[in-house]
Amino acid sequence: MTTVPHEIRALTTPADYQACVALQEEIWGNGFQAAPSAILHASAQVGGIAAGAFSDDGRLAGFVFGLTGVDVDGAIVHWSHVLGVRPELRNAGLGRRLKEFQRCELARRNISRMYWTYDPLIAKNAHFNLNVLGARVVRFVPDMYGQTGSPLHHGLPTDRCVVVTDTSRAPHEHSVTLEAADRDAPVLSVAPRADDIVMTKRGQIELAPRVRLEIPTDFAQLLADAPTKAVAWHTAVREDFLWAVGNGYTVSALRRDPGTSRSFYILEMQR
Repeated sequence: MTTVPHEIRALTTPADYQACVALQEEIWGNGFQAAPSAILHASAQVGGIAAGAFSDDGRLAGFVFGLTGVDVDGAIVHWSHVLGVRPELRNAGLGRRLKEFQRCELARRNISRMYWTYDPLIAKNAHFNLNVLGARVVRFVPDMYGQTGSPLHHGLPTDRCVVVTDTSRAPHEHSVTLEAADRDAPVLSVAPRADDIVMTKRGQIELAPRVRLEIPTDFAQLLADAPTKAVAWHTAVREDFLWAVGNGYTVSALRRDPGTSRSFYILEMQR
């Protein structure tokens, strides 16, 4: 882990905004539709947040950017559009510090609701968002951003979970370990094990109060090693999420089985 100190502050100058655009292109590739300097600047004039993590020499190491607007119920809310950290610093805690800066600033402004999205197949990001930041999944959107051109998205449809958090509450970490009550829950999986109770999506088993939806523990590595299998997982997880949402399930947690290194969303039936 790299432990270089960084200052977290708002982006305020043309140089700051240009550095943010350059970092977006560095992380996601030139084909990615980066938030341009003009939008980063203009959004800050009407409640948006563009902030960065700067090293002692002034180099931008990471950033977060979001827009403030009105939700369907009339509440003023924030949509955190994008967060990025240089690859060599992704285990330095900068993502968490940037998100905390954003949360505190919104709480100071009395904006209590913050939304953002993440790829449901990336277990590391799911853990960060659900277990570390304490966000709650509110919906699943197939191919939310379309084809982005970013090599990080591998040409796959950009399926996303939309999550929300209450900015007035500081996050506290939730357990990542599979609990005893989860082990008997039926499983939705491309690769079920012999001792799994397999969810068939038919008959009475669909009324199970709790279901485990498996995702690869390292989807990026699976893409590199077995792209055909990775595409099969992508398709299956989309189908499973849509089925679960359509049948009244919500995501309550992301947990890992330490004995098998398998990762599961825990889905619970809404009563």
